[in-house]
Amino acid sequence: MTISLRLFLLLGLAAVVWSSDVDHKALNEKQRSIVMDFLDKDFKPCTSFYQYACFKWSDSHEKTRDNFTTVAAMLNYEANMEVMEYLEKTPQANMPDFVKNFKDFYGSCMEQREFKALTYMHWMEKEDNMKWALLTADNAEDVAVFTWPTTLAMFRKYGFNDIFLKETITYQSSDKFTIALSKPNYGTYNYLNSYHMEEFNTSIPLPPGTMDFMKLWEIIDKFEDKLNDMKFEKEKKIYKFTELPYAWMREYLLALAKPKVPDANMEIVLDNVAYMEAFDRLLKEYDNLFLTRYLEVRFIYHMAMAQKRDTPNECMTTAKSLMPMAFEWIYAELHPELQHEMAKIYQMFENIVKNVNRTLHMDKHGLIPKELFEKLDTIQLKVGNLPQENSKEILQTYFNVLHLSPTEYYGNYLKLLRFHYELEHTYANYGDTNHLRDNKEFFYKTPEYKYDPEIHPEYYAPLNILVLPLALLRPPVYHVDFEDFFKQSSLGSLMGNGIFGSFETLHDRFDDDQLQQLAQVVGVHSAFEVFFSSLQPEDISRYQTMFNLTSLQELKQMFFLNAVHYRCEWYVANADVVDFMATHLSDFAESFDCKMNSFLKMF
Repeated sequence: MTISLRLFLLLGLAAVVWSSDVDHKALNEKQRSIVMDFLDKDFKPCTSFYQYACFKWSDSHEKTRDNFTTVAAMLNYEANMEVMEYLEKTPQANMPDFVKNFKDFYGSCMEQREFKALTYMHWMEKEDNMKWALLTADNAEDVAVFTWPTTLAMFRKYGFNDIFLKETITYQSSDKFTIALSKPNYGTYNYLNSYHMEEFNTSIPLPPGTMDFMKLWEIIDKFEDKLNDMKFEKEKKIYKFTELPYAWMREYLLALAKPKVPDANMEIVLDNVAYMEAFDRLLKEYDNLFLTRYLEVRFIYHMAMAQKRDTPNECMTTAKSLMPMAFEWIYAELHPELQHEMAKIYQMFENIVKNVNRTLHMDKHGLIPKELFEKLDTIQLKVGNLPQENSKEILQTYFNVLHLSPTEYYGNYLKLLRFHYELEHTYANYGDTNHLRDNKEFFYKTPEYKYDPEIHPEYYAPLNILVLPLALLRPPVYHVDFEDFFKQSSLGSLMGNGIFGSFETLHDRFDDDQLQQLAQVVGVHSAFEVFFSSLQPEDISRYQTMFNLTSLQELKQMFFLNAVHYRCEWYVANADVVDFMATHLSDFAESFDCKMNSFLKMF
């Protein structure tokens, strides 16, 4: 090699290294600015930390409010834009079949953005031989064919699971499962009103002799009041299928199982016996025709409320919500650099779990149940909702029954809802396939569709696994070139929050708001302790120089600011959660020189 060529290569290498150093420095400086530029010093951190840390965030994102209103939704939006670009620029010949299906669904969503109830109804008539009671005259000869349990079972197969009965299936192993029937959560239910019924009257023309929507509404209004009044203490009982106390319950499960027949000795858990008794009494006040029509109206309303496709971002979020692993695979292809971070992230998680465990053992009041500590001993982390190996081949098998159209959105949507239901109820079939059995965590959880416009950690209770979606690992939460200071304060806090806030056993002792507050305290406290307990003097000096800080106290303040940045949003709904943390952590009080009442101190 000549001297000039060697010199050229050395200069080129130096330029690459210098560029990398500059990018690293600029990236971390940008993150520091993001955190510090949103401060509003008109507020006091000791009493209004959320406003102090986040008040200016909404002003700075005024122009993007149509696309996102929270940091968590911003992560989703930016990830969506990347995947959209991939779908536009990647030749279809280079895509696996499941990615082509994903692209077709997204494309069909973009083509048909207006909700049309009749299109859904006609598709189900054609594909499922569905006969609608709403479209059948009261005096028709075949009106007797309508039974509400059969109709409810039909709609359950399309994800409708929150009226009359909530049916869930839990697998103990690949060939053993339990079915539970429970009371839906009517407290969070969107009740029908006359405005909805007037819309249906306009958009769904009814044949002569059928009941007008507004007349139907007069009955529905009183019926839903009675449903809402059913409040009972839970009492769980287990029955064999043939011993179930109500014929309609057996009819419902028979319709769900078709063409198979449930085993006579199959165990069914009734989660709220008193509700089932009261519901059975209510049923006797109404006929099958009304109950079937009511379910049909609720199903159409349910489908209308589930439609989020006014913008490309909403269409992509809908596609991601229905085909999360396809989205995750594409995102992983776009970000191969994340693979190099896995060991570091798993080590961070292990350290956080140890600290959360130690922190919760400081509980002197018996608030933390013993089962929680048992779960902490076995909880696992999964980064990315994909199989560990051969993910492309496994997803090809996973989605091989799906054949979606680039233009038929309604059919695609219903096919995907049915796909999720059948996946949940035929899990045992995957036990025959070795590589699917080995990756059972991706088929074990209840595949319940839910439109989710935000990126956040997800906890799966049956497996005791905390999953971090890959799109969470992007600024302002994470970047491969972020300093550990930013990684630990943001992602570490979210890990601690997810670990503590997701355990179902705690819901018996705390309401949702209290649980969020406690989880925030535990998460930030654990991340803070893990980071600063291992910080060396030379690290402190380097950070102070890098961020132009004058003391360790200022570094600690910036840690808390970065830890809560993920909570910033337009509507300040997270203010109570963040402020609760600020008033209950002694480390926070010391960092910001707050006067703290000792009875408020948690850790």
